[in-house]
Amino acid sequence: MASEELPSTYKRLMLVEPGGESVEDARIEVMDAVMPGELKMDEVLIKVAAAPINPSDYGAWLGPKKAEWQPRPVGNEGSGVVVKVGSKVAASLAGVSVGCKVGFTGLKRGQGSYSEYVVGSLAMTFVMDDAVPVEDAASFFVNPYTAVGILDTALSRHRARAFVHTAAASQVGQMLVKLAARENVQLINVVRSEKQAKTLADLGASTVVVVQDPETDEHGKDKLREVVAAAGATVAFDAVAGAMTGFLVSILPVRSTVYVYGRLDGDVRGVPPIDLIYRRKQLKGWYLKTYLLDEGPLASARRLYNASARVRAGLADDGWCKTSFVDCDTSDFWAKFIDMKNSSGFTDKKLRIRFDRPIAS
Repeated sequence: MASEELPSTYKRLMLVEPGGESVEDARIEVMDAVMPGELKMDEVLIKVAAAPINPSDYGAWLGPKKAEWQPRPVGNEGSGVVVKVGSKVAASLAGVSVGCKVGFTGLKRGQGSYSEYVVGSLAMTFVMDDAVPVEDAASFFVNPYTAVGILDTALSRHRARAFVHTAAASQVGQMLVKLAARENVQLINVVRSEKQAKTLADLGASTVVVVQDPETDEHGKDKLREVVAAAGATVAFDAVAGAMTGFLVSILPVRSTVYVYGRLDGDVRGVPPIDLIYRRKQLKGWYLKTYLLDEGPLASARRLYNASARVRAGLADDGWCKTSFVDCDTSDFWAKFIDMKNSSGFTDKKLRIRFDRPIAS
């Protein structure tokens, strides 16, 4: 049952035209959508409070401009309040009820999170602590679960006592600094500036290396090579790609593994084939949904449960995964997005679209 009278239509942001090679050339507009009818037993209707703009979001705004392009929804995660459930019994078993605060992701039915309402699946709808402001749970999934997943992969799969993380001043990187401090593991943080190094040092990071450019900064490269050897690191997680990936493969020891989970510097280059062939090093991709879901239902349930428990605690109590936001609404989100992208960037804070405000047409 709904706890409020629902409108017949609602508004959402749609990608009307992709940006080609530049995200600034993309065109996103507010459009109307028809309110969903009957829900399936494993579905809930959520009134969205807020949704963040992640790199994975605006990366999807690129692509060739085609004459046959059809507008499509945007946004991968968000938070809000449940206003309707498909089955009271199924929802109750999942701990979900009308009126509870939730974070959501994994949307289907051709939906995106930049919307006044979404239909979420119970499997990918996560109840938040009452003490957490609902808008602060908007970034509950992509960054915190990525941080938990990277740490678990390093510790459980590789038994690592030290590992490397690039683009380490990012939101994920800052979360990893706080998480790694609780484990007996050395996190080697790689950043591109002294300012970013100070940000991590202020959070308590013990090992930070500045590599301004993996192709030209010989001093930074020598320092990272030295630190990796001293720590005995055998695993790296690379969000930069480009030449950084090849450099990491070259400096890690025999039988080491480099995971690529982002491409801030474009496609991977400079990987020495001899390292892969004769030194038994591995270059792999790391993707959050693959980590969570691709090793069978029991492993998936365990990982989702463990990650959810850590994230709920991090949002409500100890703050390891709290995010600093810059708020906007549908009337000014594009201007603020472009301004942040071209000036301060998204390292220290994330842009959050608020849907608990009037929606601009």
